[in-house]
Amino acid sequence: MATYEENRKEEKSILDRERKAFEKRQNAFFAVHRQLLPFGNGKPKLESLDALDQADAEWRAIKKEVDRIAQEIRTGKRV
Repeated sequence: MATYEENRKEEKSILDRERKAFEKRQNAFFAVHRQLLPFGNGKPKLESLDALDQADAEWRAIKKEVDRIAQEIRTGKRV
């Protein structure tokens, strides 16, 4: 069983990763958005769409870890 300090270290690490993944996802979304009308030509580049899909998948995977930890805290499995 993990110690209090180990849990806090894991929580901080995952929250940092989640924040970075969210920012990456947000930047990818804005890159696509700038290509849509009325800002761009209305045809987002495939590379931009792929980057958004990849960033979204990465964020969702890390978000599952955050949700798991939050559930452990709620149910008392994590101190």
